[in-house]
Amino acid sequence: MKILIVEDNLLLRENLEFLLKKFQFVPESAANGQIAFEKICSSKYDAMILDVNMPVLNGKELLQKLSQNNINIPIIALTSDGMLADKIEMFELWVDDYLTKPFEVEELVMRLRSILKRGEIKIDTKKIHKNVEINFTKKKVYFENNEIIFSNKLYLIIEFLMKNIWYPQNKAKLMEYVWWEQEENLEFNSTTLESHIYSIRKKLGKDFIKTVKWIWYIIEE
Repeated sequence: MKILIVEDNLLLRENLEFLLKKFQFVPESAANGQIAFEKICSSKYDAMILDVNMPVLNGKELLQKLSQNNINIPIIALTSDGMLADKIEMFELWVDDYLTKPFEVEELVMRLRSILKRGEIKIDTKKIHKNVEINFTKKKVYFENNEIIFSNKLYLIIEFLMKNIWYPQNKAKLMEYVWWEQEENLEFNSTTLESHIYSIRKKLGKDFIKTVKWIWYIIEE
């Protein structure tokens, strides 16, 4: 599931991205409401985690702008203020849930999953594309109904591209998702990634993952 994190605090924003990846979400981020609005207009997100107090375009202003443009997306609001009046105002602006900082990541994930279900958005347990099926729960890949064994890194590449099917993904973002545990010391190595993509193509077909302008990968028709 693709989640947009809207938070002006760089450290918190990066920590949330890192932790949501561990819970099998696909996070993206924006430093303020204006950037978030532009992202929402150009891409599809399953939910948004929204800081209320931000510069440029704050959380409340962003919610009003989304409403004016008839854009509906499940939202969890984050704020350092726990006043009841503010909570009521946020819900009136169509926020689905509300957390006061500081908060536990496990609670955020629980609430995130809850609003996704509440909005009748199903968290995919599997996805089928042509003759390839991936089961996200069991972490298994099938080709023409036969299970194909992949290493963890190869599986993560397939998982990421299948979750973002039709959307080109640049090499740096793919490396970050697959080798997240080495993120702080990760030096981008195109050869490493390309060799992994080559191994996947050998098993699932050379056209399963396509290269776009040498810096993007995509799964498409």
